[in-house]
Amino acid sequence: MKQILISILLICLFLHCGGNRAKSTPTMKTTDFTLEQLGGGKITLSALKGKVILVDFWATWCPPCRAAIPHLIRIYNTYKDQGLVVLGVSLDQDKSALEKYNQDINIPYPILLGTNEVAKAYDVQGIPTLIIFDKKGKIALREVGFSEENISNLEAKISALLK
Repeated sequence: MKQILISILLICLFLHCGGNRAKSTPTMKTTDFTLEQLGGGKITLSALKGKVILVDFWATWCPPCRAAIPHLIRIYNTYKDQGLVVLGVSLDQDKSALEKYNQDINIPYPILLGTNEVAKAYDVQGIPTLIIFDKKGKIALREVGFSEENISNLEAKISALLK
């Protein structure tokens, strides 16, 4: 029975993660977090204040999340020297699968081990959920789902915030 419920939940999340491309206004309250980094160490969101931060809530089992990662790597490589920080907040339950995926793809930005509390605090109802924080630590843009339009919106907002 438990396996059936987990399967239903995963199917619902899978269907939701690619189909919802909702954009919200930056009215959400910013909640600080400290999360363990894959490979060791911890990162605290508030310690990065003064930088433009892109947080990607994702999971290895989500095809749209995996499709977004090469674009996020490109954005990271383009803007990191201008002050952009990208954090991948993994919502995977299987740490070994996450480690293998990260090793295969070689993601250059920090991958954090997300928690239900942090996902709930940022109202993550579908993945990928991408949130941009301005230099003051306020939410400047929130995108749910993956599409070329999402990536264009993210990159335009990041470019504007870094100026």
